[in-house]
Amino acid sequence: MLHISKWERQENASRDKLGTAALNLCKVAKSTDGVHSAKFYWPNPNMVAFVVEAETGSWGIGVEPTGEAMKAFFDLGDAASCVMDETWVDASLGQKRSDRAG
Repeated sequence: MLHISKWERQENASRDKLGTAALNLCKVAKSTDGVHSAKFYWPNPNMVAFVVEAETGSWGIGVEPTGEAMKAFFDLGDAASCVMDETWVDASLGQKRSDRAG
């Protein structure tokens, strides 16, 4: 699964603070069992976008975050606001789920 989110910098936060928070969140994600990769990108100077590739149940909505992950999210929340948060599944998993429904 891919977990995609975009975070827009708050007016009172520096870009350095946003970048540091983004880097830290990726480090925490990468240290989580079941997470294959975690990267962030700068779509523009005031926004970071995260792409976290993880096994189902290891990252994202419905997963109880560790204390370290919560601290990373709070630090990110001090610097930015989440403007988009989505979970994408690959085609084969989507097909399997669709087949179960039918």
